[in-house]
Amino acid sequence: MIPTTIPLALDALMRVDSARPLVTYVGPAGERTELSVRTFENNVAKAANLLRDDAGATVGTRVALHLPAHWQTSVWIGACALVGAVAWIAGEPSDPLVELSVVGPRTLDVPRAPLTLATALHPFGMPFTTPLPQGILDVALEVRAHGDRFTPYDAIHGDESWLLTSSGAWTQSEALQQARDFAGSVGLPDGGRLLCTRGLDDASLLALLAVPLVVGGSVVILADESADPDEVAARERCEVILRPDARP
Repeated sequence: MIPTTIPLALDALMRVDSARPLVTYVGPAGERTELSVRTFENNVAKAANLLRDDAGATVGTRVALHLPAHWQTSVWIGACALVGAVAWIAGEPSDPLVELSVVGPRTLDVPRAPLTLATALHPFGMPFTTPLPQGILDVALEVRAHGDRFTPYDAIHGDESWLLTSSGAWTQSEALQQARDFAGSVGLPDGGRLLCTRGLDDASLLALLAVPLVVGGSVVILADESADPDEVAARERCEVILRPDARP
């Protein structure tokens, strides 16, 4: 049975094997970061607490994410799910429903939200080494003040809007169902490992979290364009490669 919410799906993996890999990132210089289910859950809880306590995020709040495919993007879309917020990919920070935006080193110049955070996209989550523009806070420093566990004020049922892009929108339940259908269409087995080699489009957005959750597996995000995907897939023991021509 497919879980109806991201928190339920993540909790199911925590109970089965919290030490197994969930999200792996291979960066442009070949740097490698691997988050176990437990480590991922810890990072998501901290980000969710920040969303609620610092940005006042509740069910339906939009969070504008101006980030590439990265393990930290997986964390933020997961945090939105725990709060019941909407992860709006490349969203408009001036929208009245947006309380927070998260930007990367290449998107520091986007318009500001009421609270704007920036991540250096360091493979190990380290802060920026140079000062940020006035009015932008460093994610790596801000999340440290927040707890490792998250208890929602509002129950999450699965019919809340979760992912919003320029081409579509999904509730948590819809995203998990579509992720299951997509996994079946590309032959990803239960417990399988998926290599994502593309930018942040609809298929890779599901692959960042929903797909590994529904198959009880993991995703490898490859950001090194010079790397041979087949070699990386063999090294990382991935059964399926999500190539640029794949569709959700």
